Amino acid sequence: MVTQTIRRAVPDAQVWIDSPDGQHFQAVVVSAAFEGLPLVRQHQMVMKALRQELDSNRVHALQLKTMTPAQYEAAKG
Repeated sequence: MVTQTIRRAVPDAQVWIDSPDGQHFQAVVVSAAFEGLPLVRQHQMVMKALRQELDSNRVHALQLKTMTPAQYEAAKG
């Protein structure tokens, strides 16, 4: 649910989700769409996509990490 919702809003995104209880989520989202955007705008893109899930409490909490593909490659190395 969360992964698909994010991918609809950011179609080229690579998304990794962890949720121990189905309501608290940790997400890593990597997308070229984040290039040149400040971190707050990157997070706003993802949070806007999840607004309905957050408002309905299907997603109670979200820890979010966003990065560009270059940032992701650098973090891996």
